[in-house]
Amino acid sequence: MNVKQVSFRISHRPEIEYERVRELSIAYDKVSGRIEARLVVEVKTRENDGTGKAAVDLGETVLMACTFDDGNVILYSGRLIKCIRRYWQKVRANLKQNSRSWKQIAHREKKQIEHLLHVATSHFIEECVRHGVKEIVIGNLNGIRENIDYGEQLNQRLHVWPYRKLINMLKYKGELAGILVRDNVDEGSTSITCHACGKIMASNRRHRGLYVCSCGFKAQADVNGALNIYERAYKVSPVKGSSGRVARPAVVSYRLGWHGVAEPKHRDKTLCASA
Repeated sequence: MNVKQVSFRISHRPEIEYERVRELSIAYDKVSGRIEARLVVEVKTRENDGTGKAAVDLGETVLMACTFDDGNVILYSGRLIKCIRRYWQKVRANLKQNSRSWKQIAHREKKQIEHLLHVATSHFIEECVRHGVKEIVIGNLNGIRENIDYGEQLNQRLHVWPYRKLINMLKYKGELAGILVRDNVDEGSTSITCHACGKIMASNRRHRGLYVCSCGFKAQADVNGALNIYERAYKVSPVKGSSGRVARPAVVSYRLGWHGVAEPKHRDKTLCASA
């Protein structure tokens, strides 16, 4: 390919102020067959006078379970990402591995997944700004794939699930909004620990993401995990009152689409029961 001249236009979100361009590189991507321009710029971080906190539990069917210090919880569905993964895996199964067609399909899958991750993380950071959040904590996932054996099929799914990319997106988008994002909270056993009484029992996680404890606490399992991460990080529960009882947090579920994040017409009834 002989390219003599390349022209491009820089566009950006109106709420972001660019200081200066630090680096510009133009490269030909052999896999996609496209010429790509990569721009590195300095930006001004947004002023953030908030004092709130939030915690995020990452997952597969529920991409992110996010709880705020006022007890509100947002669930972002990961079902569309799972569907995209399954579809392109079936397509690649009929192709020679690492062939040109195989690589092109892998590149297309990667771009589609990245787009949906951008949609979800941008929406969540906007919600954090609206809630006055200054800091977000995420469970530390280092070694999760190596230290726990979930079985061959689920191990393979966890291996390709884009946890690190998702965390990196949250970090740089949070920084732009003046929000600190840290992923150094030990999340061991948070998914099987009852947020109300502290009992640790794997069998409490029932089918379809339901968590039920003998103490009477019932919740969507990812909501329970997010509440535990919050309490572990900040030594306080976002939904426990002075009596020690767990209140009923408001849970809103969102589904990812190609053009944004939408609340389902029929809300998922995933509210926590009082303990």
